[in-house]
This record gives sequence, C-alpha cells and structure tokens, in this order.
Amino acid sequence: MSGFIDKALVIGYMAVMFIIGVVMYKRSKNYDDYLIAGRKFNAFFIAMTLAAGISSATLGVAGLGYIFGLAGAWFFIMLGVGAWVLFFTVAGRLRALAQYSLTDIFDIRYGTAPRIIVGILGTLAYTILLSIGFVGGGTVLQSVFNIPLFPAMLIMAVPFIAYTALGGLWASGVTNIIKLIILAVGLLVLIPTSIANAGGWDKLTAALPPGSFNLFSSGAMLLVWAFFWVMTLSMWVAPDIYQLLFSAKSVRTAKVGLSIAGFVIILMGLAAAFIGMSASVSFPNIQPEAAMPALAATLVPGLRGLVDIAMLGGSAIAVVIFQIVAATLLVRGLWPKTKMSMNSIRWLSALMGLVGLVFAGLIPNVISLTELTFRIIIPATFLPTLAAFYWKRATATGAIAASLSGAIVSGLWTFLVLPGLSGQLHFILEPTFIGVVASFIGLLIGSYVSQP
Repeated sequence: MSGFIDKALVIGYMAVMFIIGVVMYKRSKNYDDYLIAGRKFNAFFIAMTLAAGISSATLGVAGLGYIFGLAGAWFFIMLGVGAWVLFFTVAGRLRALAQYSLTDIFDIRYGTAPRIIVGILGTLAYTILLSIGFVGGGTVLQSVFNIPLFPAMLIMAVPFIAYTALGGLWASGVTNIIKLIILAVGLLVLIPTSIANAGGWDKLTAALPPGSFNLFSSGAMLLVWAFFWVMTLSMWVAPDIYQLLFSAKSVRTAKVGLSIAGFVIILMGLAAAFIGMSASVSFPNIQPEAAMPALAATLVPGLRGLVDIAMLGGSAIAVVIFQIVAATLLVRGLWPKTKMSMNSIRWLSALMGLVGLVFAGLIPNVISLTELTFRIIIPATFLPTLAAFYWKRATATGAIAASLSGAIVSGLWTFLVLPGLSGQLHFILEPTFIGVVASFIGLLIGSYVSQP
C-alpha cells in the first residue's frame, strides 16, 4: 500500500485532470468542436493523441512481456506497423473526405443499412475497448489504496467519465497528451528499477529463460501472426484513428501525425515488454498485468506516486478517447443528418462510459478486452472498408453480409472454439482471421447476387 505522499499525488493528479477537462468544456461550443475538435488538431496533437490511445494497453503489454519476454512488444509493434500501412494507403484520402467517423464512409459508399450496422457494432466494440481503462486504472488504484478492484474502478470512473462527457475531443486530446508524457517518464523510471530489482543486468539475463530477448523466435512469429490480424488490421479500420484523422487541420497534418505515432507506439511497446519481462525475475508468482504496479511498489515515496500517476494516466487514456469514439459511432451511425443538441450528445457520451464500466466488471483483463474489441470490429469492417476504396463492384448487400458474417463468426469462434484449442493452434486459428475469411465470403456472395 502506498504512503500518504503517494496517495496525495494520485488524488491531486485526478483532480487536475478533471479541472483541465472541465476547462476544455468551453472549447466544445458546437457539434464539430465536440466530435472532431473543429478540425484544428496539428500534427503533434494527432501523433500524441493517437499514440496515447494505444498506450492505454501498456499494463497489458507489460503482462505479455512477463509471459513471453520481449516478444510481448509485438502487440504494440504491429499497431505501429498498422499506422504506417494506413499512412501509405488511404490516410490522405480519408482526411480529404472531411467526415466524422468510419460510419460516414459506409454511408457514402453503401448507404443507410450498412452504416447503421457498423454504427451499432462499432459502438459495442468501443464500449468494450474503453473498459480496459477502468481495468488498468482500477488495478493501479487497488494497489495504491489497498481496496478491491471494482470499487477502485468506480473511483476512477466518476471524474474521467464526467469530464470527457463535458469536454469532448478537446478534453480528451489535451489531457491524453499530458498523460502520455507522464507515462513515458514512468516507463523511463521503471526500466532501471526493473533491472536493479532483478539484481543487476548480469543476474537478470542469467535468470531469464533462453530466448527472452529474441523478437524473431518461432514463438514470437506466432504472436506476429496473431497480432497482425488483431492489431495491424485494426489500424486500417479503427474508428478512433479515423476520427483523429478527420480532426486534423489538413491532409499533410494527418499524414505527418500518423507517421510519427507509429514510431512512438513501437518504442512504448518495447519499453513496456522489457519492464514486464524483468519483473518476472523479481516477482515470479504474481498476475502478469500486476508487473508494473509490483515494481512501482518498490520505489521510494514520491517517486512511487509519480509512477502510479503514470500508470493510472496511461490506463485512463482509454476511457477519455474511446468514450468519445463510441458516442460518435452511435450518433453518426444512427442520426448522421441530425445535429443533436450538445446536452444530448454529452449524456450519450456519459452513457458509453457507464456501459464500459459494466464490461470492466465482467471481464477485468486488459488484453482479453482489447482482443474481444478487435475480434468484433475488424471482421465487421476491414473488407467492406477496403472494398469501399478499391472494389467498385462491392454493394450494400455485400457490405451487410460481410459485416454480419465476419462479426458473428469471429464472436462464435472466440467463445465456442478458441477455448478448446491448445498450443500453436490457439495463435494460428485466431478468431479475427477466421472472421475475416467469413467476411470475405459474405462480401463476394452478397455483392454478386445484388445490383451495384
């Protein structure tokens, strides 16, 4: 349990973030300000906000490092690669469309029904994804205040849901950049701490299993395969990425921010995986996702508080960005032609946060929640989105068939088939891969049996 100084720092940090978020309320004067920051984000804002959203899974990546060694970093590396793939393909074309969300792309290309389906599936996926912030942040507060996990998540939820609902994307962007910087400082503190706790570099390397530093072992390549389907493809169709690109000042701003974000994401992943891997030597019998909090507990008062803030902020990023994204998907998916009142949008945003808190209580695991999100959104959207840009024969019927078959097959595979698989099959037969195959079949059949 933390001392008085550390607790005071954590409480003070939450209060400051709430105040900044409320101040940003004044910048969200209208619909565009709230959902896309008035299209005023520069390259720095795009890069840091995008990287911040992904870094919300830092505790989970440290847990992967605890289990798989440095290869656990592939979770973030494949996301960074995905950012560059988007940069070299449709990022510029997306920003030039000047829309609000992924649902608008479906509306322009396919019409009303596909837009509504993607809006509903996307809202579900992102309320699940924002729940990783409650799990990660709750784990930190649980360690700081020595209280059960769900009350810790509830303490975190109140201020972050409230100020996000009030301030919209401006509140999310400004506070998330601050959180990302603090998180980076925390990682820099924990890297030497993890080495020292293991007894120094020589003892650390001697105690780790052979191949722990190998990013290209056969086991690591299985992770690359699985994370390609779950992570890399997600960057190509992720509604949060689309919304941030739409918020950029210009096409060039969007592309520069995206390219920088790829580098930041990869560096954060390598750092987090190394910390988790090192913690496995010092703390061999803890839950993997407790690796960073366990190391933070060894620090002196004050410094521990700083690292606790870094971990809490890194997790809270998910709440304040994905809550806005979920609300935008719902608004633009169901009511794209209606300029809703700001109060209505704010209440919908708060509702998204509360639903995410429920998911966090049901599945309190960062990696599981992240994977479940992308196992819904990628099979439902990847191929229809790809076809929207590159295949003129694709039809609304094909898009509907692709979205529904992909999401349903992936979901069924996740809950009914995957638990029975073991060893390499668990990675090779990744549900997202199976869902994309089903989506491909649905897109082809649906498009060819209907009129363009």
